[in-house]
Amino acid sequence: MLKSHLQSALTSLLFLAAISLSAQAPSHAPLLPRPQHIQYGEGSIPLCHLTITPTSIPPGDLALVQLRSLIDHPCPTPSSSTIPITLTVDDPDEDLPGPDDHPSPTSRESYTLSIQLDHVTLHARTTTGLFYAVQTLRQLVEADSLPLVDINDWPSLPYRGFMMDMSHGAILTVDEVEHQIDTLAQWKGNQYFFYVETDLDLKGYPLLHKSSNWSPQDIHTIVDYARLRHVDVVPCVELFGHLHDLFRIERYSPSAALPHGGEANPADPQAQAILEDWLRQYAALFPSPWLHLGFDEPFELERANTHTASGVPPGTLWLQHLERLANLASTLGKRPLFWADIDEGAYIFNKYPGLAAGLPKNAIAAPWFYDARPDYTNLLDLFSTNHVPILIATGISDWDNIAPDFDSTFINIDGFLAAGRKADALGMVNTEWSDSALALHREALPALAYGAIAAWQSTPVDRPHFFTDYSRIRYPAPIAPKLAAALAAIARSQSLLRDALGSETSFRMFEDPFHPPTLARITRSKDKLDKLHQARQAAEDAEQSLLEASEMPASEQPDRSSTKDDLDTLLLAARMLDYTGMKFLYATEIAANFAALPAHPTNDDIQYLLRRETSARNHSRVGDLIDLSGELTQQYREEWLKQYKPYRLSTAVSRLQSEQTFWLHFQQNLWTITQDFKPGDPAPTLEHTLAPR
Repeated sequence: MLKSHLQSALTSLLFLAAISLSAQAPSHAPLLPRPQHIQYGEGSIPLCHLTITPTSIPPGDLALVQLRSLIDHPCPTPSSSTIPITLTVDDPDEDLPGPDDHPSPTSRESYTLSIQLDHVTLHARTTTGLFYAVQTLRQLVEADSLPLVDINDWPSLPYRGFMMDMSHGAILTVDEVEHQIDTLAQWKGNQYFFYVETDLDLKGYPLLHKSSNWSPQDIHTIVDYARLRHVDVVPCVELFGHLHDLFRIERYSPSAALPHGGEANPADPQAQAILEDWLRQYAALFPSPWLHLGFDEPFELERANTHTASGVPPGTLWLQHLERLANLASTLGKRPLFWADIDEGAYIFNKYPGLAAGLPKNAIAAPWFYDARPDYTNLLDLFSTNHVPILIATGISDWDNIAPDFDSTFINIDGFLAAGRKADALGMVNTEWSDSALALHREALPALAYGAIAAWQSTPVDRPHFFTDYSRIRYPAPIAPKLAAALAAIARSQSLLRDALGSETSFRMFEDPFHPPTLARITRSKDKLDKLHQARQAAEDAEQSLLEASEMPASEQPDRSSTKDDLDTLLLAARMLDYTGMKFLYATEIAANFAALPAHPTNDDIQYLLRRETSARNHSRVGDLIDLSGELTQQYREEWLKQYKPYRLSTAVSRLQSEQTFWLHFQQNLWTITQDFKPGDPAPTLEHTLAPR
């Protein structure tokens, strides 16, 4: 009998799953995230016939504002008929994630949405669920109408976060942070991890102040803005490693594990006092019930071997420090989190697996791994075995790349998230770092969205169609296909450059293309040469799509400002990818021009191969590289100042300026060599041209 009931229940579940998977019929565009249960009916209703019935929702509530904006369109043909929209909420006070949420069909963020011929109903447990219902409703619009549909939806994971690095590279403006929060909320993410090392103006540390520092008022502004969008701003700080900006200052250096290093000495009383003071200030400034303590990459932990540790083993010292700060966080009403290095960083849990059994019970481990690999399960086994609560940390791979490596990013999110689900992870935080101090993070907004979407829905994201679906929702209909094509082409170009030149393409971009091993590796490989050609073609495809999109009349682009910002930053990404492919291809062709010279060339040989083809002022390989590197410098500066504070701009721009300087010097050297050439002289060499003058 029991077996029969189980079989019946399983059949019902499979039937419901089949409805959920097949309900988004081909005639309807996919929704992102995909609702848990959705069933379309036959027919539709015009938006302009809708009217909102009286509701207890405050008039300024963002969901209500967005809903009014959606239906505020005159009907082509006047009509007296109206269709009421009813909005109801059970508990209007639970608007942010709590310290210990759980997913279920009746969870805080769940909602139901019903569109029928004579009424529309949006119901949720909380205003958060209502906000998400409106986000879904906005996606349902088809040619100024809404299809008949019933939706019952809730998140598969209660915590769906995004972390922005505010310390390694560019420092975002408050407006840009708000833009990221808008994007996160649109795709139903609910945590914004605000990562700072020493870039927040804390009381009592004036020597740490920089022009780019975040003020307490900045934080209050961001927290209030996020709350209206049902996003919790979680302080994500560093209270162990990554503190070089503190310890480079002479008065604090004695408290470092190594003089002027980047890591605190956990056994030093002054270090303990400073970090405990910081923790108290962070806890007071951020109202979030969570507080991320850092603790990743303590590279100096074992090398320092400081005498003040009194012989305490490194792993024990790490755990003692974590216990001290986690307990303090708990007394301050915060649930502590920490980075768990596994197969990455300082490999703490690889080296000291026994730590997992002694971790503070209330602390949440955040195992992080950002590369693409076939399977991630083994990364979480240690934590599952020891019943450690976890929040997996995925990575948007743009910190060391010219443009986001979307392929690697999506593989990482999908694979690590699948492993996290098996390990009963509480949620996911999708991280974006700025280590190279070059990345323009607005290019990565699709990856931010992808992470939020993947963590909400129960089934994997439709990766092959993601750019198309994302662009349809984010951009005006006339240009959405162009943006989708551009994103796909940028992803393809970045991947091809990575395969041809190696990982971390932002560093490859500034390499010397004439470095003998580099030049030989490319010249001798038809595959690498082909990929460089293909990378340039893909970048040019992206550029063409973006230029065509930018030429659309403003009347066809209702959100012109936001769309133009995306177009401009993606156009710069495409051009930087194109420049990098051009640079290395041209280097092989320039080297071939030198190699084509006979032992004792004629003046015609010199003029043709080295002057006209290689280094002419205009319309030559070196001339192209001088022009394009100069244009990129100006465009990059403009885009930076749209998104970031000026701090570190000169560092980033200097790399692009050095490119133009390199090619100007190369051109000048070659002009001098060819000017001095006399018939009968031995052929000039590439090595001689590259030698300093």
